[in-house]
Amino acid sequence: MQVISREVMAGFLAVLLLAALVSHSSFVADTDRDVLDLAFKYSRKWFPQPVKMDPVVVGIDEEFVAGIDEPLPLNHFYLTKFFQAMAQASPSVVGVDLELPDKRFEMLVSKTNPDLDYHRALLTGLLQAVRNIKLIVVKVWDAGRQKFHDIHLDYVAVLAMQEHQPAIASAMLQPDPDNRYRLYPGPEWQPDRSSNTLTSEMSAAMGIQKNWKGLINFRLGDQFTYIPLQDVLKWSKEGDTERLKREFGGKPVLLGIVLEDMDIKDLPVPMAPWRKNKEDTLAPGVLVHAQILRSMWNQGLIQPASTAVIFTIGALAALFWFGESIVGKLQLLIAASFGLFLVSGILFLQNIWLPPTMILLAGWLAFGARSIWQGWSHFREKQQIKRMFSGSVSPAVMQAMIKGGLDANQKSSRLPVCVLFADIRNFTTMCEHMPAEEVVRLLNRYFARMVHVIHEHGGTVDKFIGDGLMAFFGAPNPLELPERNALLAAQNMHQVLEELNHEFASEGGPFLRIGVGLHSGEAVIGQIGSEERHEYTAIGDTVNTASRIEGLCKEVGYGIVCSESVAEAVGFPEELTSLGEKPLKGRAGVTVYGWSSTKTATKAENQNSAVTLAQA
Repeated sequence: MQVISREVMAGFLAVLLLAALVSHSSFVADTDRDVLDLAFKYSRKWFPQPVKMDPVVVGIDEEFVAGIDEPLPLNHFYLTKFFQAMAQASPSVVGVDLELPDKRFEMLVSKTNPDLDYHRALLTGLLQAVRNIKLIVVKVWDAGRQKFHDIHLDYVAVLAMQEHQPAIASAMLQPDPDNRYRLYPGPEWQPDRSSNTLTSEMSAAMGIQKNWKGLINFRLGDQFTYIPLQDVLKWSKEGDTERLKREFGGKPVLLGIVLEDMDIKDLPVPMAPWRKNKEDTLAPGVLVHAQILRSMWNQGLIQPASTAVIFTIGALAALFWFGESIVGKLQLLIAASFGLFLVSGILFLQNIWLPPTMILLAGWLAFGARSIWQGWSHFREKQQIKRMFSGSVSPAVMQAMIKGGLDANQKSSRLPVCVLFADIRNFTTMCEHMPAEEVVRLLNRYFARMVHVIHEHGGTVDKFIGDGLMAFFGAPNPLELPERNALLAAQNMHQVLEELNHEFASEGGPFLRIGVGLHSGEAVIGQIGSEERHEYTAIGDTVNTASRIEGLCKEVGYGIVCSESVAEAVGFPEELTSLGEKPLKGRAGVTVYGWSSTKTATKAENQNSAVTLAQA
């Protein structure tokens, strides 16, 4: 069983804490509201929900306002006529989303009806209403004065006469921070913490009473239509009781203003098709109450998932912190994200709202943070490997190690390579008269230059064998023509050695000569050894042949000797001299070719030899 490190667990807890903090940000809340609006929009489009019970909206529109002489606040006479019409129609309940006046207006006189007493007319209408129908009128909150507007005591006294049902309730609605209306304005949103709202009292009047809480169910029903108030008054005046009963009998009725520019609310979906822009989400406030009533009387309000549930699922999403397979986790996370939207959509159709943003944020935050942390950890490990092994292996091998392409359990493979062996001539005799420290310094300077040349030409230094070295070209990184790289490297080694001999001459040091042998073919390349100790090397007949060809350099008198396979691969250039077939120790003879640098170092060689003998 794998033990989780403290560092990993601390990172997981940090992700949980960060997700919890971000979940309270406006970004999460705004995003969830946008997703909710899209859910309302597409739910209405793809899964329309018919309603069994709907309020009948009676609207005070532009035509009505244009047809009366009085200003709209002096609607006493028309309210009275409306109440008389409702008494004829016998609706189940009447809600009036209009503010009743706080004064008597006794001094006002109507030009068209001088005998009209506004106050007495409204009192009469209210008295007739509470005796014949269930009536709910609204009280309006005054935000500036921090109190509900007063209603004249005479009207309050008449409304108090209604039995078994409060006749006054709050019309206050609660917008979200984006000023869009989605919430049912329950007691927690009411200034007086009362549960008596226009919609709750209308529902109670119809026998549906409970502690309402949740989101307005904008999934339900189609856009609203309304019956103009002037039509209702006309039917009543004409005595068309049959029409009134057909339109309103036994039904809930909601009277309100449907003007273009008064009491306008922003909703998640279009609800007022009579507006100039039919797709406009702005609608009269009376339609917010109407949609709340739809929700209460049909499938109910939408219930948001509890904070505990959201955070529990978010914590599960944060488990994407664990596991090291970034690709596998990414695929699973994408699938989980789609699954979350699917589950949220299914729950939404069941009137449960599961906000997805915090959960998605927790999952993607955990995945992203762990990926960054793993990337940084791997970068540090690679830097540590470079520091530890940069002097032990060639750059090509180092890159393969860092990329994860080399390990002790990796299988070896047979690859085409060109093997190079180089050796310093007569080095053993030369070192007999030199202190050991001087020998080491000399070899280090020599190998530093030679290794650099080999690496420049894409070669891999395999090992150092006393004063000799072995390298190969074509692995671990493949080369287009390994033989060409190897031959160019061997030639460059002689050029660099010439520069190094000039330095030695100025210091009174020895003159070095090298022989380089090249052979190409297939070799077994890979990690040789055990998990405790292994090295990346090449073995096989190609390696052995290259080593023996290097031994011919002194015999044939050439600085570079290569096999026919190398010469053929580079196109038999003029600078290579055919030396014919030469016998090799332990195997049949091979055809070899020689390359010699220009003989400009003879004088320097003689001078350095003389210095060496004099020191001896």
